[in-house]
Amino acid sequence: MVYQRKRQQHQRIDQQSQQLHLCIAQKVLAKPELMDTVTERLNRRYQDKLMGYGSYLHWQAILAEFPNNERFIAAMTANDSTTTRLRRATIFTGILSEEERNDCLAAPFE
Repeated sequence: MVYQRKRQQHQRIDQQSQQLHLCIAQKVLAKPELMDTVTERLNRRYQDKLMGYGSYLHWQAILAEFPNNERFIAAMTANDSTTTRLRRATIFTGILSEEERNDCLAAPFE
């Protein structure tokens, strides 16, 4: 029973993260200058050994879809285990304001 509750909690957190990354992707597509900050953060985290090479390459692949709206959003919100894991330690911190974050989580997930 405890395991099932923890699993449901993790699933809810992953769904919220996926929804937040949809909102982040939409904002970044609307404000492309934000990509500079994200790219710098990715490179800094990798250089500081805060992420492995595989994660670095996966994030690079996601960023490579920018500025193609549909492909970038699909890459940011992919439901595979690797992307889900990456979103837990996102490189897109600070993109959404607290108000944007709350509005995003209150909206129905597309």
